[in-house]
Amino acid sequence: MKINNSILLYLSFVLILINQISISQAVKCVDYNNPNYYKFINPLYNNRAYCYIKANNASDISESILYAQSINRGVSIRSGGHSATQFSMLNKTVNIDLSSLKGIEIDVEAQTVVVQAGVQVIELYNATTQYLLATTAGSCPTVGMGVVLGGGSNYFGGKYGYMADNVLEFTVVLEDGSIVKANPKNKYSDLYWALAGSGGGGFGVVVDYKIRLYPIPQYFYKNTIRFDIANLDKALSLLDNYVRSASEDTRENIYANMYSQLTLKSANMTPSASITFFYNGPLEEGDIEFRKLLTGFLCPPSNPTCTPLGKVTTMDIQILKKTFWEVISSMSYDNNPLRQFTKGRFIKKLSKNDVPKAINDFYKYSVTNIINSTQLLKPEPLLNINQAIFYHGGKQNQERTGSVDSPFNSFAHRGDDAMWSYTIVAQYNNTENDPLFSGLRKLVNSKLSSFGDKLNNNYPDDEIDDWQSALYVTKSNYKKLQDIKLKYDPNNYFNYPQSIELPKK
Repeated sequence: MKINNSILLYLSFVLILINQISISQAVKCVDYNNPNYYKFINPLYNNRAYCYIKANNASDISESILYAQSINRGVSIRSGGHSATQFSMLNKTVNIDLSSLKGIEIDVEAQTVVVQAGVQVIELYNATTQYLLATTAGSCPTVGMGVVLGGGSNYFGGKYGYMADNVLEFTVVLEDGSIVKANPKNKYSDLYWALAGSGGGGFGVVVDYKIRLYPIPQYFYKNTIRFDIANLDKALSLLDNYVRSASEDTRENIYANMYSQLTLKSANMTPSASITFFYNGPLEEGDIEFRKLLTGFLCPPSNPTCTPLGKVTTMDIQILKKTFWEVISSMSYDNNPLRQFTKGRFIKKLSKNDVPKAINDFYKYSVTNIINSTQLLKPEPLLNINQAIFYHGGKQNQERTGSVDSPFNSFAHRGDDAMWSYTIVAQYNNTENDPLFSGLRKLVNSKLSSFGDKLNNNYPDDEIDDWQSALYVTKSNYKKLQDIKLKYDPNNYFNYPQSIELPKK
């Protein structure tokens, strides 16, 4: 019996329709106009998905991908919602929300944890520190596990390397909806290599991460030096020289960062400035190392009339000692939906004079042209301009090799050129003041080359031209990522403005 083409076409249409209905019944795609979903989305970018799906497991993610493909839509992936450029929420896509994936499975004997993508850093530490176990993670308590893909650095990075260096296995949903395990020893070892450190490169959707844990002491040494921002050049030089003159063992045990903040409550519009010092080792050793750093900030006994460069509140170890849970939970992590832009670079040399000069220029501009400006159209009670410098030394910036000729993951920011990183975050509330903050943004962009030309993978910059080199450092590293992208996502289905491109034909 012959069946004409029109009947075949009709049957094909019916089958497609049935497939769409079955998928849509399995996963619920909520209309993009739901105001509650966008409550904590950075309103400066104002991206709006076609719809969003709250995934509860790997099967939901797989079905979400297939559903999006069935209606000719791309996808965007959101876990913690911390994307500095809102790449986690793209216009007209099906947004797959992983924030409900909160599973944490700890194997105390094996010292490993399997953590799902929606878990926040503070939730991970709340679980692991109960067993005096921890690993490197992100520096912000509310960042999601997507931080692993871009490196992940905090207090433990010096001793244990980046978070990406400690991933043992990924569970990944691929473009065709299949669910695979990628680790260094199975047939997906190349996918494992690419995922560990390339940022959200666009290879698939990671469901969970198996991560190595380490025993930690009950208490850590943590102290703070406060100083006048006018002395930033001297303070950064002292910090840089201390770290570079320290032994390799000391570099692995310490964590130090510089933090300064300008708000409307800042006294005389002068931002506060401080250096936080953390020691991952015996309290007494931490005290000794901190005193070495502090010495340069104090007056010598032979000069009683001098003014100290910095000051501390106490040197009493019993007051200073903190459990790691006390350290991480004391950090500010307000999720107010403010308009916000973030910029950053790895720093080649912290003691370069143009680094502190640029930081001070940003604050001076902010005071003159924003806070004291007659053009400020609406008051900004929640205005914050934060600048920070983070430590990436120790095992983090050592070359990591899995074989003679190949690094064991794709995170390429290693060596002395990547010992420090800089970040500025400007937050405000009112759309009417966009032009003033746009001026600050332009100034920051014009001076970022003073810091360096490489980007932290977890702080992408949507205004940089050569992002391939900035994020992935070498052509060979990027070429290898492109080849793996072609293998696992040949149609470039997982794509956004700075995802790994397919190789040119």
